[in-house]
Amino acid sequence: MSVPVLAMESTNGPIPITGNSLGGLTDVGFGLNPVVYNDRKSSYVQQWMFGVQYSVTNNDLVDISYVGNHGVHVLAQYLEWNEIPASDLALGNQLNALVPNPFFGSIASSGCGLDQQTIVQAQLLRPFPQYCSVTEAPPAVAGSTYNALQLTYTHRWHSGLQLTASYTYSKFMDDAQGSSGWAFPGSGSSVRNSYDLSRERSVDASDLTHSLVVNYTYELPFGKNKLFGSDWNNLTNQVLGGWQLTGILSTHSGLPISITPASNNTVGTASYGFNQRPNVVPGVSLTPANQNINNWINPAAFSQPAPFTFGDAPRFFSSLRAPDFFNWDMGIQKYWTVREKMRVQFRFEIFNTFNHPNFFVPDSNLGDSGFGRVTGAYPARSLQFAGKFYF
Repeated sequence: MSVPVLAMESTNGPIPITGNSLGGLTDVGFGLNPVVYNDRKSSYVQQWMFGVQYSVTNNDLVDISYVGNHGVHVLAQYLEWNEIPASDLALGNQLNALVPNPFFGSIASSGCGLDQQTIVQAQLLRPFPQYCSVTEAPPAVAGSTYNALQLTYTHRWHSGLQLTASYTYSKFMDDAQGSSGWAFPGSGSSVRNSYDLSRERSVDASDLTHSLVVNYTYELPFGKNKLFGSDWNNLTNQVLGGWQLTGILSTHSGLPISITPASNNTVGTASYGFNQRPNVVPGVSLTPANQNINNWINPAAFSQPAPFTFGDAPRFFSSLRAPDFFNWDMGIQKYWTVREKMRVQFRFEIFNTFNHPNFFVPDSNLGDSGFGRVTGAYPARSLQFAGKFYF
């Protein structure tokens, strides 16, 4: 692996640019964020699907499909290439023992003690001991799989009704979080051991086991050429006729939860690039008996892992999820024809019509006093009026 030279910054301000005059000592004593050009793989996705459709009537169609894909060389959020060999964790407290620093006198300034006479043993066991860290972002090293059963019912426009209902049963798995990892709470974006991504494989942060979406448009049977009001005069028809009801119903499983330990003591008092997750206590339910938004996760189900270990909790739990999501948006609209190619639309919409509370992921940091508590929610009901002129 080649590590390109990058300009760094110390606590005293920017480090002077020295070009290549320092040779192999350029920017030593600090962390690097290299981009590895040699042997960098191209990311790609393999996709496949098959399905059957059956027309129940001339206006009703049922579609059943299987959809799958496989991501190869998927971008991870980051990897730390300057971790000590994982086997050296067996040295325990010896890793934090102070030993003579072979770089003393050669490194004048450092962010991790490389300018001192002594240094912790763990630093010298790193692949690049002259650097505090060598963090690549984003490396093309991850993989993903997605498998889904999709059921769709479509009612084409007939008798004033158009409706589509889609249900998906799926599982999305990967072994690293991509560049969007910052958007998801918990420790799911961190990698415990960059040398072994297989232990990171779990459901993705955005995995939704069940998802149902229904959207519809229904033209009320009032007005000219309708079941009721066919004899209305033009003014009455313009006011009361031709109204349409619209709606979108969305409901899905809660997002999977990632648990963060109270502290990261992978290498005693430091981490040296490694990360930790809690241990799962065998035989203890992940959720409390009286689960509610103030007590969503059972703290007794987890324990702080011992120093010099990684912890055995998965990156994200498929069996431990945030509250389910339910939302129903409704609206009523009407069009008026001004001329042959001109129309005016009036629309009144209600978002989250029934003001159903939809909660965020609970606090999942074991060290927080509010662990397991839900403190945020999606927006409450709101109303909107809108007008549009088509020409």
